[in-house]
Amino acid sequence: MRNLEPRRARWMKVRLGMLVTGIGVGFLTLAARAHELQIRQAPHLRELAQQQYDREVHQAPRRGTIFDRNHTALAVTVDGASLQANPRALRRHAVDVVALGTRLAGVLALEPRQVVEDMRRDLGFRWIKRNLSPDEASAVRAIMREYTLRADDGLSLVNEPHRWYPNRELAAHVIGAVDIDGHGIEGIEYTLNERLRGSSAQLRGVRDAMGRLVFAEGLTPGEGSAGHDVTLTIDKTIQFIAERELGEMVRASEAVGGSVIVTDPRTGEVLAMASYPTFDPNFVGRSAPEDRRNRAVAERYEPGSTMKIFTIAGALDSNTIQAGQLINTYGGTFTIADRTIHDTHPDNWMTPMQVLARSSNIGAAQVGLALGADGLERVFRRFGFGERTGLPLASEARARFGERRWYEVEVATVAFGQGIGVTTIQLAQALGAVANGGLLLRPLLVSRIHDATGALVEENVPDGGRAVIDPRVARLMGEMLTTVTEEGGTGVSAAINGVRVAGKTGTAQKARRNGRGYDDSRFVSSFIGFAPAQRPEVVVTVVIDEPSGHDHSGGAVAAPVFQRVTEETLRYLGRLRRSGATRASAGDALPPAMRPLVPTPIRRESPVNSLANRGAPVAVPALVGMTARRALVTASALGLQVELRGAGTVVRQEPSATETLLPGQTVTLVLEPGSGAPAIQTSPSVESASGERSP
Repeated sequence: MRNLEPRRARWMKVRLGMLVTGIGVGFLTLAARAHELQIRQAPHLRELAQQQYDREVHQAPRRGTIFDRNHTALAVTVDGASLQANPRALRRHAVDVVALGTRLAGVLALEPRQVVEDMRRDLGFRWIKRNLSPDEASAVRAIMREYTLRADDGLSLVNEPHRWYPNRELAAHVIGAVDIDGHGIEGIEYTLNERLRGSSAQLRGVRDAMGRLVFAEGLTPGEGSAGHDVTLTIDKTIQFIAERELGEMVRASEAVGGSVIVTDPRTGEVLAMASYPTFDPNFVGRSAPEDRRNRAVAERYEPGSTMKIFTIAGALDSNTIQAGQLINTYGGTFTIADRTIHDTHPDNWMTPMQVLARSSNIGAAQVGLALGADGLERVFRRFGFGERTGLPLASEARARFGERRWYEVEVATVAFGQGIGVTTIQLAQALGAVANGGLLLRPLLVSRIHDATGALVEENVPDGGRAVIDPRVARLMGEMLTTVTEEGGTGVSAAINGVRVAGKTGTAQKARRNGRGYDDSRFVSSFIGFAPAQRPEVVVTVVIDEPSGHDHSGGAVAAPVFQRVTEETLRYLGRLRRSGATRASAGDALPPAMRPLVPTPIRRESPVNSLANRGAPVAVPALVGMTARRALVTASALGLQVELRGAGTVVRQEPSATETLLPGQTVTLVLEPGSGAPAIQTSPSVESASGERSP
């Protein structure tokens, strides 16, 4: 600058100073911004980066499988697709959410307005629909291709495990169901939820340039601690038999509902537990709470004459009465205090066996009075009444009694089952003690639990039980109860050709819904029994709630269900010879999707169904327009079997009234509500017990 003019030199210095100053200011600004980003805002920016690239995934484990006693799957976990949306990403990519939402709603059977509203929300995540069917998932993929949408564009299908019940309604009340998030809400799914669902896993990963999630260290989304597998004592085939027969009778008698329990008296294992109405756990949201109630364990009712078994057994065991003793039944009418008791089959004197065979209320009342209030209560408590059985079902009712001392008139009526509440499972447990020689066994429903590796975690074996009556008394009771199903007894409809059957009918009035006393038009009909009487294989308990029609007795309504369930079960177990009248096998009646899963021993034809034994052809009667009960009576009088579909009045029959059939062949009837026939409805549970009227 020495060679420059002084003026120009000064200008150069000024320019150089301005440059240095500018550079310095820029450097200082950059340093300040770097400090702001790297020091002060570092935690926030790190969190944003992790949200964009790092991902912590909550991985739900696979829920354990529920099996029947033969290792047939009753509840499984399968992979399904669910549709999720990122409304912010849809807005960022300028997607027409009105058109897209309308299209999606059409294929997913959703309300278009709701879908569009969900996709417009200022959110980063929103479920559109979970657990899509394969057809729905395919339709959604087609729409995404049409709109050229990728997963990071705001709409994506994700794999999500969900519960599936391959047998639909079969054993629904026992198995239960899960909610949309896979948590148990009914049955075994609820009570063993912690065991079945396993433990969750947290997986970390990063997103690649395409937005796809990449897991490190070899982890995959399927890993985690899987739930335990549960094996039930239920036998799928016996369960199907019980549900089929129960459903047919409830529909035929136009009853409110009913329950059937089949147990093994030697072990206490529950082989079947059926309740009607029923529901499909695959679509639990479509069912009413009444349909999901397990009537076999949740409903308390007055049992009626079935309690005479335990009154007389307890009296014999305590030597209060003798087997050959004559009991005064006062010609069929007996008054105690302000109460008059009647017998349907009156006589002056009866033995204990005749009291059971003719279902004498007065005879049972005399035995109860001989035991006294304390003695009768002790007898019932020994048989397990008044306490829960301990089944792993949250809905089991306690059915308590004895909170106060019974008066004399109450002792008389409680002795024949009026004024005391029980559940179906309590009756099944108590009768098992008579059948097995006097031991009260804890009912078993869950036999084994295995972890995901197959290792045995828990095994429930039959307990030793406790003695409630002497084995000789138990054998004597078995002999006495066979007279109920023989000529002159009230339960002849429960008899099985070639097998001695022990059992007891019950017909109890229900308490009035509004007011004191009992309703003359509402009854609970029941039959409990075991077979073969000399060496029992199964105990079957049948309860039908509020059957309609003139004959609502346990012998007319519940006993036929017992007969068919017991006969088919013994045949399936290989304990029954091929003789006498039989129904079509359970395997032949199964829905097509279930037939391969049914064991084959019951898929045989009885000789009675062969052409040689059927007799002359009969003309099919005109059944259209009849109620289910009248149609059953009309067809049965001609020796024809009846298959009912629906409820109400017969609107169609196959074959028609112009054709002929051989005795033993089946007429299929389609019924619908209307034309004077009421639809089957459920009623609110009646917690107070009802009176008993002898069949």
